[in-house]
Amino acid sequence: MTGPEIITVTGAAAALAVTPGPETILTIRLSSLRRKAGLVYALGTATGTVIWMVLALTGVSALLTVYPAAVQVLKIIGGLYLCFLGILAARQAIRLRRRLRDELRATSASPSEGPVSEIATVMESSTRGHLRSVVSYRRGIISSLSNPKVGLFFLAILPTLVPASPSGVDYAVLIVLVLGVLLSYQLILACMASLAASAMAHRSADFVIESASSIILLVIGIAVIAIPI
Repeated sequence: MTGPEIITVTGAAAALAVTPGPETILTIRLSSLRRKAGLVYALGTATGTVIWMVLALTGVSALLTVYPAAVQVLKIIGGLYLCFLGILAARQAIRLRRRLRDELRATSASPSEGPVSEIATVMESSTRGHLRSVVSYRRGIISSLSNPKVGLFFLAILPTLVPASPSGVDYAVLIVLVLGVLLSYQLILACMASLAASAMAHRSADFVIESASSIILLVIGIAVIAIPI
């Protein structure tokens, strides 16, 4: 690949990375609650990205142009999955709200830290279970594979970035560039979100994060389903 081609690929990947979407919201949400969850989620989306690139470069994704209904199915599945994640975030927000209320009641009833510490331990255990690495990784893969924005990028744009008569090295460089840009952006975003959450360092921040994430994910999910491509 020539210098101008490398710059073009890098610019296209950067545009895809910084465009707000479900991956951005989920990276911020998970990283704010637990940095490791956000980093593992980013690795999951990277895995989904690799799968998309393999499908695009081997011509499998071209089947979507032959069967337009497949794009609609992908769109609906992606939207429903985002709504599902939004509902999960809402449920977690409700649990956190109830536990915060119980903690306040326990604090008012007894000045000792025993009940509060017990409730905080339960909250921590629940949050960590909700953000297990395997769950975060799986969500990263599924959200990447079911994201119409990512699918259309690799279907419509990636093939045009492949140089004429590409060699194996050209394919390798293309994959590394796209994956490197997307993954670097998400890792930086995850670290920044984690640092911001640590600076706030308040239990109610988790409730705010989950509530906001729930609303945003539901809105994006409904928009993905309703807005025609």
